[in-house]
Amino acid sequence: MPGNGPKHIHQSTDALSAKGASRQWVSTVGGEVYAGAVAGSGRVFVAGSDQRLSALNARNGRMLWHFKANGPISAAPALADGLVIVATKEGEVTALAASDGKRSWKARIGGGVVASPVVRDGRIYLGSKDKFLYALNLLTGKEIWRYQTKDYKYGGIFASAAADADLVYVGAKNGVLHAVRGKNGKPVWQTELGSSLYGAPVLAGDRVYQGSYDRYVYALRTGNGKILWRSELDDWPQGEPVPVGDMLYVCSRSGVLYGLSADNGKIVWQIALGGEVRHSPSIGSNHIGVVATMDGRLIGVDIKRGRIVWEQKLGGAAFGSPAINDGGALVVTQEGEVSAWR
Repeated sequence: MPGNGPKHIHQSTDALSAKGASRQWVSTVGGEVYAGAVAGSGRVFVAGSDQRLSALNARNGRMLWHFKANGPISAAPALADGLVIVATKEGEVTALAASDGKRSWKARIGGGVVASPVVRDGRIYLGSKDKFLYALNLLTGKEIWRYQTKDYKYGGIFASAAADADLVYVGAKNGVLHAVRGKNGKPVWQTELGSSLYGAPVLAGDRVYQGSYDRYVYALRTGNGKILWRSELDDWPQGEPVPVGDMLYVCSRSGVLYGLSADNGKIVWQIALGGEVRHSPSIGSNHIGVVATMDGRLIGVDIKRGRIVWEQKLGGAAFGSPAINDGGALVVTQEGEVSAWR
């Protein structure tokens, strides 16, 4: 699923090339796309504003099947237990067989969904613009519980949740980060941060990391929501901070990639990518990361040294993080161009 799991760590066990990447294949899906691809089971799944979820062959980009939803889709789907979960801006949630796109079930929640579903322990967690966080049964789509975030009139949940073995964490537009029990939705803590939360929480050890519209990255205790530190960037943090060892890596909207100390939030290094960025970096097992810019470039970065190591031209702007799959990067542009690089 986006972020490579319910903790949103954006890391892969695959290594990426440190010397360069060439395009292996390119394909096109319908409609504009405002999310990244999700890869698994030999397939690449891409959701578009034309209401379609497309499944491509991960080896050659050939279209395998597509599904037409009853509403536009602005968030990437989640893949779990052979099912693809997709939610629309109209509040429809559908589970499809990853193999052939056959519908397993369909459900409707109280408001539109603009962030990706998260799956853990047989439950689907998804926030809605109606200010509720929902838990659905993965196999049936039945509602298990709902939790109200109590936001202002034009508020709601615009980011994915994160989940560990006990708690589910979700941020609301009013800047409050919530932690609730995964089994029943009962509140555990709430912490008010500086501004609106549009990125998902990130879980690493006993900490939760969260970017905020006030230009700060926050570190909190998972158990009680206590703020440990905050670090100011030059612009609004995009996507999620990515934890690797004792460091965090995060992009600002202006296109600066930061390496922060996970211990205290101090900036260790920063590099300008030369173009606006709207998502998290995706990082391979060899500390090579990839970022796609809004001016249509795919950039390889050595995160240990804080330097750009290669760059390639894309067919347009990319809103979602590249997916790492089979030793390469999968990128989707706003125009619906899907490409594989290795």
